[in-house]
Amino acid sequence: MNLKDCMEKGLLRKGGVEKSKIRGSLDLAEHFLQRARGIMTQEYYDIAFTTAYNSMFHSARALLFSKGYSERSHYCMILALKAEFCSEMKEFFDALDAYRMLRHSIQYSGAACGESEAREAIDDAERFLTAARKKLGK
Repeated sequence: MNLKDCMEKGLLRKGGVEKSKIRGSLDLAEHFLQRARGIMTQEYYDIAFTTAYNSMFHSARALLFSKGYSERSHYCMILALKAEFCSEMKEFFDALDAYRMLRHSIQYSGAACGESEAREAIDDAERFLTAARKKLGK
């Protein structure tokens, strides 16, 4: 599936920029990041990982909203971000896509997730949130 397919299927929509949605997504990204850190102390690595993914997802949504898009697909959101931001934040979009697939395996197939994967996801979520805030001037 490509960006055009995402638009045609309604999985990605172009509209106006709503600053309240940008701020809300950044707030949610921070919320999930803090929760992921707390969950790590309980050694629930799969839950910490998926919570860190949620943080990255909301950082990504803030960027998407800044370009006037809304999404109904994690995959399509990542395609749009890669198109809009080119190589500026490629490392984060690539990580988000890899984490998207692992999150799916954890959530729907019960795949294992260890401490190192969870810590890496939390570190990436923190770096991504910082980069998204900087890019958005927040």
